[in-house]
Amino acid sequence: MKLRELVDEKHFPLWGLVASLVGFVFIPTPQLFYVGSEGEAYSMFNHAVSELGELGVSELAWMFNIGLFLTGILFIPFMIGLGLYIDTIISKIAAAGGVYSAISVALVGVYPMNYIVEHSITAISFFLSGMVMTLLFAIAILAQKEVRVNKALSIGGFVNMTVFALFLYGPWEGWGGPRPEFSMRISLEWAIYWAIIGYLLVLSLYVWRKEKNVESPRRTPSLQE
Repeated sequence: MKLRELVDEKHFPLWGLVASLVGFVFIPTPQLFYVGSEGEAYSMFNHAVSELGELGVSELAWMFNIGLFLTGILFIPFMIGLGLYIDTIISKIAAAGGVYSAISVALVGVYPMNYIVEHSITAISFFLSGMVMTLLFAIAILAQKEVRVNKALSIGGFVNMTVFALFLYGPWEGWGGPRPEFSMRISLEWAIYWAIIGYLLVLSLYVWRKEKNVESPRRTPSLQE
């Protein structure tokens, strides 16, 4: 299979589907088996996402970190394919941002919290590039002259961008100090996870179903011959 075929309209949605499913299974599952350093159970309202990958604390840290790495790698061809599929200057810039963001996600899996400097750099790279990427894809979808992706799906991009911005720039508490019962910043971090994986899954399903329906009429005559 040629490299171009890996990211064509037939294949790139499949990369997105697989990446989304891996992300949905591998990333949140470790919280079910998590016991913190103070014997507490995991909560998405006051435990940072990355705590699930902390070696020596999270029992299934390996699953979380491998899941992040695989999710990031699998999303790379999806990002490239989506940018080429929409086929505008903005979508191609968005694809470049998406590849950078996906690589950042993969590197967060390589550098868990135990490597705090590298982890912090890769994590902030993901948050910043993710915000830009979702905004650019939303604009690219909305500004299409030849509509290949339903323009209503741009809403998901704008929602994602807003959640990223609230997490990064909202007037929330810092990361240090005693663990509160509820943290808005941590809750928004988990909101980013659900929003971005969910949005990319929807885009993958949309393009996959659309292209599948396009192929069906082409096959019908040959079946009747």
